[in-house]
Amino acid sequence: MLDFFSYLCPENVYKRINDHIVLTKIRIIKYALVAFALVIIMAGCQSSGHKTAQNDSSVLEDSFMLTPTVDTLSSEMSIEVQQSVILERVKDIYTMIRSDYMSHGGSFENELYDLAFCSKSWNRLMMRVHKKEFDTGTLFYEINHWSMAQSSGIMPFFDEFEIKYINMRSRVKRAVVSFTVYEDYTYTPARVELVYEDNQWKIDNFYNMKYRLNVRTAMWNYIHRPYII
Repeated sequence: MLDFFSYLCPENVYKRINDHIVLTKIRIIKYALVAFALVIIMAGCQSSGHKTAQNDSSVLEDSFMLTPTVDTLSSEMSIEVQQSVILERVKDIYTMIRSDYMSHGGSFENELYDLAFCSKSWNRLMMRVHKKEFDTGTLFYEINHWSMAQSSGIMPFFDEFEIKYINMRSRVKRAVVSFTVYEDYTYTPARVELVYEDNQWKIDNFYNMKYRLNVRTAMWNYIHRPYII
């Protein structure tokens, strides 16, 4: 019994979160090393090909036209590596969340999840929502952004993760991952938007596609809505 309650303590939740973050960093390093090795191999192959065709200008021109440059291949591989990293990141987050749901009998620790896995911007906005709740005595209630459920006690299952969008070239790198939330008798298509922050992909917004709900927009609307008794 003591072991069960100690498992639910916030300190142990933070430990599991930290273990998850360490494993994610190891995966990122592994993918980066693989990508670096492939870039070196392709650079060597291209250099060898150029030397072979050095005396034949037409062959060299055809080779230039048909063969992608090392920079292009490197960029494509970088995106593919990041796609794998992002998918693993999101899958790992939701695997841990489901595990905690099951351990807590369907309850959830949204604030812990937000602090561990969401962006600074998201957490600042969430603080403003809590302040509005406190100042006005109202309650922001749209949907649980982690379980995508409108009531507690739901034991969801998360599956079918897929990259929908990735932008590695802008100043702020972003990605969108879609997935499905399965409950006992229904399912909900969902998405999360991620931003690359502090050398890690963080969730920056949640979308419930069944109800066409943009959670960040809903929070902004609540913050700026005049309080009515």
